[in-house]
Amino acid sequence: MKNENIFQEMRIAGIASDTRNMQPVVILKELSGERELYIWIGPVEAMALQRAISKEVFQRPLTHELLRNLVDKLGARLEHIEIDDLKDHTYYATIYLKTPDARLVTIDARPSDSLVLATWSGAPIFVSERVIQGMSETETMDDSRKKVVFTQEDVEKTDEELTKILERIKPEDLGNA
Repeated sequence: MKNENIFQEMRIAGIASDTRNMQPVVILKELSGERELYIWIGPVEAMALQRAISKEVFQRPLTHELLRNLVDKLGARLEHIEIDDLKDHTYYATIYLKTPDARLVTIDARPSDSLVLATWSGAPIFVSERVIQGMSETETMDDSRKKVVFTQEDVEKTDEELTKILERIKPEDLGNA
C-alpha cells in the first residue's frame, strides 16, 4: 500500500536542543497517536517559532509577522501546511492558502517557516506518513541527546534557554541554517 498521500495531523510539542551540537529541534507530536517527528532548524527560526507560540509581538513586524500580515491584508487565509517530503536529510513543506475568490494556492516553503506561519494563524499541521516512516536513525533523538527547552506550557523558561543557545552560536553558523 502506498502511503505517500496519507497525512497525519501533528502539533508542536516543543522546541528542544540537540545536546551534541546545540542545534534547535522542533518536536512534532501526532494528534491521534504517540509518534514524534524531530526537525532540526536554525536558531533564528527557533526564536521566531518560540515568539509565535508565545504570541510575542514586536513594535515593528519581523519577517514572519510581515508574511502573516501580507496574507491577511490580501484577504487570503492559511488553510494548513504539509511537511510532505524528506530528501537527503532535508525536509520539505507546502503552505496552502485560500484566496478571497476561493482558489487554493500552494507555496513551496521550508518547514521552519511553515511552522511559524501555521502557529501564528492557528492553521493545522500535517505530515506525510512517508516522511514519518522515512525518518532514519540519524533523525531520531534518544532522551540522552534531547534537552527540551520549550513547551507550550513553559513560555518564560524558553526565552531564557533559547537566549543561552543563541549566545553560543557564532555568526558564521547562521549561514548554514
